Amino acid sequence: MSVADNADWGRTVETAACDRWPLEHVAGDDSPEWFDARTVAPIETPLASSPIAEEGTPVEVKACRRRYRGRYGRWWIRRENHERLLEAGGEYVLAVYDHAEGDVCRMALTSATTVDALVTSWWECGDGGRCADQYRQVPWTAAFDDLRGPGGR
Repeated sequence: MSVADNADWGRTVETAACDRWPLEHVAGDDSPEWFDARTVAPIETPLASSPIAEEGTPVEVKACRRRYRGRYGRWWIRRENHERLLEAGGEYVLAVYDHAEGDVCRMALTSATTVDALVTSWWECGDGGRCADQYRQVPWTAAFDDLRGPGGR
């Protein structure tokens, strides 16, 4: 899989998220923003007494493949952006896509606080890192266990 292919899937998932929730794209090559989208209206649920997210809430979109090289895919979380999202009371869109089928299998909007509970420690990037001092890979099975099939690691 190429970097361009990953970027294409990232844009596909961002577009799907903006279609599903009241979000607008804010990130791009020329954007100074450190997140991908923001809410343009409060996001409410019938089960909560207050909105899940207020208008203007920053949203980071994370996508990963359902399977990659014989194992379940992982979301790549940069510590610096994650901590900024936590401070801002932000949200994540977590998505899983099936490269072979060409579709998004699952997508959820969840708080940065919830994702923080999935990150038990941070890894140093080292040589060849992705422009981050520290990061963590979080397997999608931590959030969407019901998509799990036979096999995998």
